[in-house]
Amino acid sequence: MTHHPTVAPDTRHGTPLEAPLRLLLRLVDALSFAALICAGGVLIYAVGHILLETVLRSVFDTSTHVLDEFIGFAVLSITFLSLSWTLRDGGMIRVNLLTDRMAPRLRLGVETAVALFATGLCGYFCTFLWRNMAKNWTRGAVSESVAEVPLWIPDMVVFAGACLLVLQLAACALRPFVKQEN
Repeated sequence: MTHHPTVAPDTRHGTPLEAPLRLLLRLVDALSFAALICAGGVLIYAVGHILLETVLRSVFDTSTHVLDEFIGFAVLSITFLSLSWTLRDGGMIRVNLLTDRMAPRLRLGVETAVALFATGLCGYFCTFLWRNMAKNWTRGAVSESVAEVPLWIPDMVVFAGACLLVLQLAACALRPFVKQEN
């Protein structure tokens, strides 16, 4: 019987869990960025609709009759679809009055705890969004305008954006503990 020396695990790239976690973090970032691109598309649509409405009212004395409603849905969509990337990119307002004065390890612990708490809180919020969307789907609820937009559609966009925020908050809690590839 030959004796094989124990081979030490390759730790140059971190623990065995780090590669899947890096992949998960990249996936969350990619989804967040895709949602941001969608928000940009909705913004372009909103500007186009406003311009169309302006021309219709000024030149042709008519209207689409849905501007207020559709722009409201657009603003809602832009807001929720851009939340997760705004968080990832550091664009959210942060009050660092206390954490700037903390030792690095304590600051990491506090920021991780806050990210986990926010993940749970936003996840809980998502349950209400899901229930509202499901209720509107089941009841066949539509808007009160001439367009009669099924209300589950804007609800779905808000729910998707909120879920992406939950994923990005969870990623914020994980990211400091995962070595990034160079």
